[in-house]
Amino acid sequence: MSQGAVIQDYITVVKVLHFIDGLKVWYFLSNLDFDWKLLSGGRTLRWPSLIYLASRFTSIACVISFMIGLNVSHQIDCQPWISIAFTFPLVEFELALLLIVVRVIAIWERSNIVTGIAIATLTVHFGVSLHLLTGIRAAWTVAPDYHGCVVSVPQMHLIAMSIATIATYAILLLTMLAGLLRRRQARSFGVWKMLCQQGWMWFALAVAAEVPTLVLVVVNINHPYNLLLQIPRIVIASIGTTMMFRVLYNYNTGRSRETSGVANILRFRPETMVGSSSAPTSPPFDQLKISVHTTTVGYSDEQVMNFQLQEKALHSQHSTQA
Repeated sequence: MSQGAVIQDYITVVKVLHFIDGLKVWYFLSNLDFDWKLLSGGRTLRWPSLIYLASRFTSIACVISFMIGLNVSHQIDCQPWISIAFTFPLVEFELALLLIVVRVIAIWERSNIVTGIAIATLTVHFGVSLHLLTGIRAAWTVAPDYHGCVVSVPQMHLIAMSIATIATYAILLLTMLAGLLRRRQARSFGVWKMLCQQGWMWFALAVAAEVPTLVLVVVNINHPYNLLLQIPRIVIASIGTTMMFRVLYNYNTGRSRETSGVANILRFRPETMVGSSSAPTSPPFDQLKISVHTTTVGYSDEQVMNFQLQEKALHSQHSTQA
């Protein structure tokens, strides 16, 4: 392929990046009220909230860094710029995955085995991201239709990144769903059903983003096409995970009778008795917050069903007395 054709393809990549950056700015501004609510709510920010906010503001830093380098009117040293510019989206991606890791660990109530698997998976993915960052190169190029930094990344670096990302998605999703499905009856209730649906939605977004990216890199038409979907796939992951966080947060704060399970995921603080081998005893009924749409972390499915029967019997008794 001629150099001129490659430059034209690279111009297409630059236009896609401008569109993606515009989308990220719109997404950031449209949800800024939620971010402000977290920051000004008067509550101590838990780890998931801090990770969420870090992901959001890293996203804007990514936009700024790319817009600076893609719109300069004079020659610059491209290598430092591209190293910084690609660091932000990779960090944003790791923060998005970290939100999922925290969710998985909370669903499994800080199981040591699951925590080790989730952290090891994220660590491996982070290592592959650093490996990708070391292979990125950029040089100032002057052509009839374009003058600016032209970026290239070794094909094998990109293939390794795509495979590692798909494997990470698969491991985290299967672990998350296993933690939800083990609750049997609980998974049909509102919050746990919502978490299952979010898990499948998140994996569908991951497949939609990663598979086309991997196909383009394997086909290896040229460097611009290899890079075409690299930033969009990160944006999809970031938007998907931050949106899931907001839905879960609003579900927790918007209902007067909510499960402790949602709060545990948001706070990363399971309610089960640490170090106790026996099942938790039934709480006083007037302190039991449960409905036909919810369940409580720390109780077996049989206890949950008994609690619901007690609640129905009490309501029937009150109706008879009235």
